[in-house]
Amino acid sequence: MLAIVKTSRQYGGVEVKEAEKPKIKTAEQVLVKVKSAAICGSDIHAYEYPPSYEFIEVPVILGHEFCGIVEEAGVSVKGFKPGDIVMGESNKYCRTCENCRQGKTNICYNSKMTGLHVDGVMAEYVAIDEHLLHHVPNNLSYSEGAVAQAATVSVHGLEKTTVKPGDTVLVFGPGIVGQAAAQLVRLKGASKVFIIGTAADEGLRLPMARALGFATIVIDKESIPAALQKCGLPDKVDTVVECTGVAAAFLEGINHLKKGGQLTILGIYNKPFEIPMTQLVRNEIVLNTSYTSSWYDYEKTLQLLSLGDLKLKELCKEYPIEEGVQAFEDAVAKKVTKPVIVFP
Repeated sequence: MLAIVKTSRQYGGVEVKEAEKPKIKTAEQVLVKVKSAAICGSDIHAYEYPPSYEFIEVPVILGHEFCGIVEEAGVSVKGFKPGDIVMGESNKYCRTCENCRQGKTNICYNSKMTGLHVDGVMAEYVAIDEHLLHHVPNNLSYSEGAVAQAATVSVHGLEKTTVKPGDTVLVFGPGIVGQAAAQLVRLKGASKVFIIGTAADEGLRLPMARALGFATIVIDKESIPAALQKCGLPDKVDTVVECTGVAAAFLEGINHLKKGGQLTILGIYNKPFEIPMTQLVRNEIVLNTSYTSSWYDYEKTLQLLSLGDLKLKELCKEYPIEEGVQAFEDAVAKKVTKPVIVFP
């Protein structure tokens, strides 16, 4: 079978190559014929190979966002059968540690990330444990089923975030996590939502945000207070959702929060930075941290997509498996919002 493999510890170092087709190894596993696999931010980091990503196992098949059709089910599998359309969770969790037993599988003590620690889903077939699978509603495309995983990150984080009707929210980052987060805070009742990006995002991502009905700010061309004032709003907001993993965005965000406001962090930072804790304390800023997602978040995301309350299809661009490396290069260059590898 064809697969996209990280073959060397350097920038790039990714090839589309033949790999051995997996087989069901336990009675609880399911063999899925993959129809689509989306490129996530962590996949891009694996491609770029910054200093914080030395932990990646090489060689490894990349990817953890996928959708496909069940081809074979182990003898103990009860919830899935051949022909079912499914998508899967990104983290392999143990189900026995304290957090897993409380349903906090996203912060399992023994968690392994598919596509980084173990072989991932950017391949024609994947064998996966039944408990990691979810049924995809029939009215969703394979690409929507794959990118639903990214949106679960936003759903999980926004479950922790209090948004009241009439609130103003800043969302840093116009990628799929940020655009999903913006849609979710709007569903919660926020009256004005701004998606913030850079000039590099003006070619594609910010126009897509505007097409979805959001105000946008190009941070290297316009100040946040100026953009707020143009809309007749105060220069401090109720909530900031930080989706970039960039220290400057975190620091900019807290400067524009009201006293008693809240900051929800969905981004992953690849290096430490200094946080002005006294400023946070004196302003009683509520800090919400959030990491990946749990079973409930997947089910809720798929439901929101099926109902049309969450729209992701417009953010996707499909690439055939043979153009997998080009898809990574386009993602690094921000030529696409959400690249999706499609399989025959």
